[in-house]
Amino acid sequence: MHVLINGCGIAGLTLAHGCKRHGIPYSLFEKDPSASARTQGWSLTLHFGLEPLERMIGPELSKRVPETVIDPRINQAAGHFTHIDGGTGKVRHSIPPTKRLQQVDRKKLRNLLMNGLDIQWGKELKTFKNTEDGKVTVEFTDGTSATGDILIGADGSGSTVRKILNGLDLEQQPVTLFGATRHFTADQAAPFDGRFLFHATEPVNNTFLWYGVQTIHAEPDGRESLEAFVAISWLSEGGKAEARLPTDHTGRVKLMKERAQAFAEPLRSIITDIPDDLQTTARIHVADYPCHPWANRGVATLAGDAAHAMTMYRGEGANHGVLDAALIVDQLIEVQAGRKTKVEALRDYEEDLFSRAPAAVLRSRQAALDAHSWVSITPDSPLVGPRVVPDVLKDTQNV
Repeated sequence: MHVLINGCGIAGLTLAHGCKRHGIPYSLFEKDPSASARTQGWSLTLHFGLEPLERMIGPELSKRVPETVIDPRINQAAGHFTHIDGGTGKVRHSIPPTKRLQQVDRKKLRNLLMNGLDIQWGKELKTFKNTEDGKVTVEFTDGTSATGDILIGADGSGSTVRKILNGLDLEQQPVTLFGATRHFTADQAAPFDGRFLFHATEPVNNTFLWYGVQTIHAEPDGRESLEAFVAISWLSEGGKAEARLPTDHTGRVKLMKERAQAFAEPLRSIITDIPDDLQTTARIHVADYPCHPWANRGVATLAGDAAHAMTMYRGEGANHGVLDAALIVDQLIEVQAGRKTKVEALRDYEEDLFSRAPAAVLRSRQAALDAHSWVSITPDSPLVGPRVVPDVLKDTQNV
């Protein structure tokens, strides 16, 4: 049996490690020309995904996962995420952690997971087809092809494999979000010392603020400065208002600062201290994909964001992606041992996937909407409610 993995994100890399550890031949393809071809986004919150990740990558690499955390000194397993009243600066909701939690740098984790894997760069999948002997052949835009027994589309939220399987694309949500990666001097960072992630809603305008530390720098005087991803968002106004949204960095910074004015200090300064000439801003389109079923043709399935892209407002997407990878490997082991056919393995994997992922996507979608509706942010809101551990993991220790 030979497995074709399309996509070199966290889910695809985890899957490749699981195959390698269990002696399952694989080929791992990534459309980017190199590992450094693009930025890797903000940080990731790993909680219930830690156990399946460690199970797939093995004890040696697992020991190195702490190297990827944002700040090793923070007792992340004991910490609470907080949702803050943006009008007063006071904590409104404290979100309890799971028993294990790591806030990791996505780029560092991805670089760690690339260790020991054979990755074929510059391979953009164009299409795939079933072969007469029950295999699958993928064709790439560079004119090359590869044949295997099973194709796993782990190619992100804009998945080509998904579009071939069911023709469906992401579902845009009515949220306007602008983000920026900015530097905080030691003085600017001081009010947030020890808090690596929090969010706030300003109740008058229902504007949402996100703060997440990316990198910490030791300064010569012993203090610390940092880089953080900060974002501000609100429910889309549509029509002419949408057409007027800025597309340049200067315009984005100006609009972010305007939307931040009603926040109390020090929250307001998170945005208003952004340099006017900052060149690391982005309009982030808030979209998801609630894991609509597909016909797997007996040879192909999806994992990670390709299967269930989620909004950022609950921090569960990567955990489900890692779990997908582990559960696929569990099924491949059964096929390799002759206890299941690959058709049965795909069926059993997808049965679990379709039982958990759609609800998780919709929880994250509701969290995105609640984030911009002060009256909706009750203890029952998925924005501030506890994380939902999938049934398949509930008997696992330390989750």
